[in-house]
Amino acid sequence: MVRNKGFKGGFWELIRPFGETVSGKVVIRDSIGSSRAWEDYGVRFVNFKGIGKATPSRDSGPLAQMEEVLTKQLDSSEGLMGASVRAKDVLGFPAATPLFKSYLQQLLCVAPAAPHETFGHPVANVIAISSRNPAPLETLRQLYADSTTGDRHLPDWVHQEYLRYYVLVHDEERDDITESTKLYDQMKRHFGLHCHLLRLRSSQCVVTDDDSVQVPQCEWLSPSEHLSGAGEAGTLISNHSRKFANLHSETLVDLGTDGTPYLFDSDATAIRAFIRELVVQSVIPFMENKVAVWNDQVASRRRGISGRFISMSKRWAFGSSSRSGIAGSSSGSSGNYDSTQHFYSPDSPEAVLRKMADFAFMLRDWKLSTSTYEMIRSDFGNDKAWKYHAGAHEMCAVSMLLNPLATSAKIKLDSVDQLFETACYSYLTRCSDVPHALRCLSLAVELLKSRGGSATESAAKWAMRVMDFGLVGSVGQILYTERVAACYASKTPVGAAKWGGRRRKAGMWSTLAADQWLKAGKPTLASACLEEAERLYADVLEADGVFPMPEMQSFVDNLRHAVKVEYLEARGFDARDRSPTEDPLDTEETSEKLDKRSHRRSLIGLPVQLDAGALNTQGPRDPENPNDDFERA
Repeated sequence: MVRNKGFKGGFWELIRPFGETVSGKVVIRDSIGSSRAWEDYGVRFVNFKGIGKATPSRDSGPLAQMEEVLTKQLDSSEGLMGASVRAKDVLGFPAATPLFKSYLQQLLCVAPAAPHETFGHPVANVIAISSRNPAPLETLRQLYADSTTGDRHLPDWVHQEYLRYYVLVHDEERDDITESTKLYDQMKRHFGLHCHLLRLRSSQCVVTDDDSVQVPQCEWLSPSEHLSGAGEAGTLISNHSRKFANLHSETLVDLGTDGTPYLFDSDATAIRAFIRELVVQSVIPFMENKVAVWNDQVASRRRGISGRFISMSKRWAFGSSSRSGIAGSSSGSSGNYDSTQHFYSPDSPEAVLRKMADFAFMLRDWKLSTSTYEMIRSDFGNDKAWKYHAGAHEMCAVSMLLNPLATSAKIKLDSVDQLFETACYSYLTRCSDVPHALRCLSLAVELLKSRGGSATESAAKWAMRVMDFGLVGSVGQILYTERVAACYASKTPVGAAKWGGRRRKAGMWSTLAADQWLKAGKPTLASACLEEAERLYADVLEADGVFPMPEMQSFVDNLRHAVKVEYLEARGFDARDRSPTEDPLDTEETSEKLDKRSHRRSLIGLPVQLDAGALNTQGPRDPENPNDDFERA
């Protein structure tokens, strides 16, 4: 029925774009019983067949795909225009460019479902049939059996306790609504209240229809989806905060003049109502109940005196020479971790607590998620479950920084940095997991930058660390160079003397980004960075922007001249013989979006090459080994 409407992927592809933002407010109750309404909540619909079929990559394959997507976006005129936008955020500081936002969205969509974190595990399974089905109840039972014991059975590390939600899709144009209503009542009697009657027209909608509406654009695409298009259909839904969404496909069906799919307005309204009812009346209460049960039955035992005693005895048993639970002493092992298959049993206390922490995170109960991640991270170290260990440290820091009630004064940045340091070391050195390490450091950059104050310098440090470790390609290096500049630029000076600002550093990194864009053959983007650098330097340089160091002055003058030359050549002028003092154009004029070239004939010649990426490449420092610096030296 849905394929006849023009959506080749079926039901999953039809409802997938609408899950990105649930219409209206979503009220969520936290662990202490207080409620809060959210207007930006979303769920992600995932192909059932694809869950757990691949494990996180141990190489940079997905990251290479991200680099390829960035290159294609830059080669398009629209992508080039969007990449050069230098907007301001709500605080007036440089905001992320659309190109970097796209990069972050792809990064959060890279890793598939994995045992060590349950963000990609199912929260609810949508089981749908149409009103045309000759044996509806038997079909629903068979679909349920297929998802539990049949060919579509999920991996052993996925807990089978997720919500089943039954949907009857009624054909408004061919079937009798009276008969469909009777069937729907039977479904509720047999399967409970988690059911929905979705009324859709079976005709295909085109843009010329009077009541046609455009299907919402998909913002969250993985790199492989960007490159290959939509995946196969499925009906698994995994609840998520929008910060960790892994969504969507490219154009579903080309029915409009602009290549976008269209639906009847009544269909779009019915789908939005269905998703809202699914989330508000079923998924959120289900998750709240699970968190409450796990908190009472599992977490409370660990928080009590007996739980602390057991944890301490595990850590000190048999005369262990290591006193640190994080150090991963074998004597403290719980025995629940399968070191051969690298996962905990889904019903083990460690797996349940990790799932509870992830559920609390997805419900935006930052305080509970932080305390739970804090509770279990040492257990993962004792069991040498290094990917679990890294993930718990990463999410503990992320939850801590997302908590709006935990102000910068209450959070010690040193402890947050230590959490990110430990997570990065475990991901890279112990697990060789580059995508998760890059995700960890990128989240550190953005969340610390949003904190402001002294946290912005920590954010800049982690952005430099991304380049130090070589986690990104050539375009990614430039994007993170821009983020270093943005982090320093957002540091607010104090007092009338403006002490503590970092505008000179921000200007330097923005200048380096301009040089790198020019080397990449993108003078338009180089011009935008150079304009930003000149604006930043305007407040800190004396004598009308003259640099005190001749070498730096020569570097900037040559860079400005090279940008203008490349700009003129893009317009067909021959400006190669002009000197830096004979530039016919102002820098602002070079920000027009005219560059479509992929090479650069550089005019920059300096006695010393300034390269933001030529830094420490020895890998992350071991945060648990105080002698690591000496050993690495």
